[in-house]
Amino acid sequence: MTKQTTIEPVYLSIPRTVILILCGGAVAGALLSVTASMLYTGGAHRVMLSYLVAFAFALSLSLGSLFFVLVQHLTRAGWGVLVRRPAEIFALNVITVAVLFVPLAFSVLGNSASLYPWATANVDELTQSKQNWLHPGLFLLRAAVFFAVWAWIAWFYFHRSRHHDLAGGEDDTRQMEWWAGPAMFVFGITLTYASFDFLMSLDPHWYSTIFGVYYFAGCAVGGFSILLLSVLLLEKYGILTPIISDEHRRDLGRLLFAFVFFWGYIAFSQYMLLWYANMPETTRWFVVRGASMAEGFGNSWGRLLVFLLFGHFIIPFFGILSRHVKSNKHAMIFWTVWLLVMHYFDLYWLVMPELGPHFTIGLPELGTLLFVSCTYLIGASLIATRTSLLPIGDPRLGASIAVTAAY
Repeated sequence: MTKQTTIEPVYLSIPRTVILILCGGAVAGALLSVTASMLYTGGAHRVMLSYLVAFAFALSLSLGSLFFVLVQHLTRAGWGVLVRRPAEIFALNVITVAVLFVPLAFSVLGNSASLYPWATANVDELTQSKQNWLHPGLFLLRAAVFFAVWAWIAWFYFHRSRHHDLAGGEDDTRQMEWWAGPAMFVFGITLTYASFDFLMSLDPHWYSTIFGVYYFAGCAVGGFSILLLSVLLLEKYGILTPIISDEHRRDLGRLLFAFVFFWGYIAFSQYMLLWYANMPETTRWFVVRGASMAEGFGNSWGRLLVFLLFGHFIIPFFGILSRHVKSNKHAMIFWTVWLLVMHYFDLYWLVMPELGPHFTIGLPELGTLLFVSCTYLIGASLIATRTSLLPIGDPRLGASIAVTAAY
């Protein structure tokens, strides 16, 4: 442990106008979604799929942030103490995401095929053989377990970190470090099975054992992007200035860069393994998503796939490779927003081809994304305004403030 450093707490004050705008955005998004469900042919199905994309996007931000918190304690890292509290806030906001799960739960409870084809009584023989897992009651029970586990882990680290602010000392740090290993194991298991349930089961005939790692990679990209973006904006508006240094921004940029590459590696690995196996029940999923160049099997989703190849991997890989770019605040604001957009389209590519062979974005997608995003930001704002943005009682705070360049 390092010597305790005394520093004043830093609080975030969000104008009431901003909260009202977010509330208005959530209401507008809900109205747009309801309107779209009535205007479009098959509107309910499209709205529910679009809502699932937005829900998976919001969930990934909280899970990616929770991953960052756990890694910090698992590795006993000192450099990240100053930027850890925003990650704790986004991680705890998984409670808001649990509330956002309610429409999906009602869709499953209503035995409706508007989202998951296995949720209805009329299923084919292959889907019927998987009913021991793909059963509405068991699906909702597992979802409740997932959210309870994530919320408990996030609350434990948020609560202990805040208790540090008042009590100081090293007891809370030791407890958080001790629990980081078991928590990381449980986190990995629950995230994997949640990705199977929420996303992979949209096509109950398809399976991929690497799918959970693929969603995790997206969670990391999304979580590190929203964390770095929030730190940069807090600096921009003078809230964390001059506490945050170039080294903190560069270290977060390095993590983001690493997981951009990791996402590309896992995406290619999943495609290559299933393509090489050449089994109809697994290759069909990629064909539907435009990944086949065979005559008669192409569709417009292939354009989005190429867009993701360049936009989610090649362009940001070279864009944030340089140390100088990671040190440039304005450049990193651009790249974090860029990657958040790419991450949304990645999830869009996973989900929306279940609607049909034509790539399209319209009122349903805009409405659901607006509703979920505004609701998520409202939840994060309520948590952020009730705690210091700096873990002032952490014994490694001095080491974090004094962090210097490793290279």
